[in-house]
Amino acid sequence: MAEKIPLRTSSLLVGAGLLFAAGALLGLALPIRAELAGFQTSLIGLIGSAFAAGYVAGCFYGPRLVASVGHIRVFGVMAALVAVTALFNILVVTPIAWILVRAATGFAFAGGTQIIERWLSESATSQTRGRVFARYRLVNLASSVLGQLAVTVFSPSGFEPFAVVAILACLALVPTALSSSRAPDPLHEVRLDIRQLGRVSPIAVVACFGVGLANGAFGTLAPVYAQSIGLPVGAVALLVAGAIVGGALMQAPVGKLSDRLERRWVLTGTALVAAGLAFVVHLLDPRDPLTVILLVAALGGGMHTLYPVAVAHANDRAKDGDFVAVSSGLLLVFGAGSTVGPAIAAPLMQLVQPSALFPVSYTHLRAHETAL
Repeated sequence: MAEKIPLRTSSLLVGAGLLFAAGALLGLALPIRAELAGFQTSLIGLIGSAFAAGYVAGCFYGPRLVASVGHIRVFGVMAALVAVTALFNILVVTPIAWILVRAATGFAFAGGTQIIERWLSESATSQTRGRVFARYRLVNLASSVLGQLAVTVFSPSGFEPFAVVAILACLALVPTALSSSRAPDPLHEVRLDIRQLGRVSPIAVVACFGVGLANGAFGTLAPVYAQSIGLPVGAVALLVAGAIVGGALMQAPVGKLSDRLERRWVLTGTALVAAGLAFVVHLLDPRDPLTVILLVAALGGGMHTLYPVAVAHANDRAKDGDFVAVSSGLLLVFGAGSTVGPAIAAPLMQLVQPSALFPVSYTHLRAHETAL
């Protein structure tokens, strides 16, 4: 009989779900509100880059904070920081303020995510760890979709979505603070060694940077693109959520294929499909909501499956004991790409046309060709 997952682990998943829902709602409401406030597209791109930069900084410095004061206190600080930054966005609506505040939000989410994942890992056993992280991934995706769809209920033109983000972030504290699960050992500080990662798997390094470049640009600027072609707020939410759903549906098929075939060719083939779909969206520049949503969902199926295959390829080539360092390093490479992506795509959208967002996804193809 399979070992049951303890209740305390489920409480941690509830906390994670509330935090991810808050992040998804804030991530969608901010660019829509920025567009309504008259921010230039290039500045909205910098807001997205600031979040990624803050996230990378959180990966470096979060473990130091945990080592100083412990997991529960740091998680409380990170959740509170998410709530405070969300409310600050209501009070001060200027590009510079939002760029700085978004960096602080990225830092908070990096710290909170690291703590949740480490806590879940140590609270599970070898018999339950697979199921725990499968549920964690499901909670992550479902919460993100629900958070994004919440903009159909709470209009970004008002204060409501930002207040809801603050409420969700505060509620995420409750199950975590009351959990009876033993706090995990302090996090290890991440040390990024690009040369070593390059020696282990050059294609994984280039692929993760390219995926971060494209996903960072899309995650920040897709709402701006959708609004610019006249989609209503509900369709904007469905478009962004559709990309996540498409990625979720393709995780298992692409993962199984990469276990049977050479992972490099799976990476290249998936990248070709993603680049081709991005090229189609850019050329057609469709305005029909259903067509756009379906094409973007298919594109999400390609974009969101490349990163785990790249990490698997690198771990295949890593030595025993190097798995954590390799995975953490690739996460930081992904974050670096996510920082650059919006800053490149936003001026293109402003100078050329809104659908210029999608040529950034062509970097998938170029990155893999270079690495091969």
